[in-house]
Amino acid sequence: MNTNPPADFKSLSAQRPDHDRDRRAFTLTELLVVLVTLGILAVLLLPALANTQPASTKAFQCLNNMRQLAQAWTLYAEDNHDRLAINSDKSNPYPNTPNGTPSWIFGFMDWSTRPDNTNTAYLVNDTYSLLGSYLGRNYNVFACPADAYFVSPPEASVGWDHRARSVAMDAAVGNGNKYAGFPFSATFWWAKKMTDFHNPGPSDCWVFADEHPDSIDDGIFYCAPYPTTLFVERPGNQHGGAGSITFADGHVEIHEWQGPVANSPVKYQVQNQIPCSITDPDMLYLAQHTPQN
Repeated sequence: MNTNPPADFKSLSAQRPDHDRDRRAFTLTELLVVLVTLGILAVLLLPALANTQPASTKAFQCLNNMRQLAQAWTLYAEDNHDRLAINSDKSNPYPNTPNGTPSWIFGFMDWSTRPDNTNTAYLVNDTYSLLGSYLGRNYNVFACPADAYFVSPPEASVGWDHRARSVAMDAAVGNGNKYAGFPFSATFWWAKKMTDFHNPGPSDCWVFADEHPDSIDDGIFYCAPYPTTLFVERPGNQHGGAGSITFADGHVEIHEWQGPVANSPVKYQVQNQIPCSITDPDMLYLAQHTPQN
């Protein structure tokens, strides 16, 4: 047997293209130049990342909190023959129900050092709240992370770094006693069951929303179901001029406000019933997404 390679056999090294032979590694100087360039880019980009990442993280956490609230609210209705959680003025128990059923939460917030501002039992204890058991007693879902540092000077002086709640429920959602002193009160209607959401449908009826820190008090948020010249209460703008909002079908979103609400600063003063234009886009948005008969 002839074991000699054919005459035209070439070694592997001889078969490599010539340009492979010319390759060389980076020199130490070139590597240092690359590393220095990357370091400079990192220094330039870090401020931008520092400004955007926390905001996006807080928005995600807020949406997750709102989603849990929406799920708890839906489960409550499913367990109670389609009846919605009570949502009374001043978040008081509803006396027209057996044993005076509590509202979805209890407590009245302001900028003072009253215990209501930090009492988490009012949010998840069955004595005061209808939704606590559906949330696994997790009171953290009631506070938007972007709202956490809004405390007044008196509150800060006693060591507070946040208040317990930043969300409220649409007054037109849930049975209960409603305030009778607004211009629209005589004809104000509210949904009592899941099947009541038909004008508009569930996907367009808002339920929970961030409320502006200067506006939030009890757990109920009033707005007229038609164009008006008054913000009875103001939605929150904690996410760069936007606020989280949930709807009766369970979906959650961050809505960008388009009018003066988007830029209204926190003044650490209770401010409700703010005049607005009859064409204010945010007043119209809330009116269009408030359930009607």
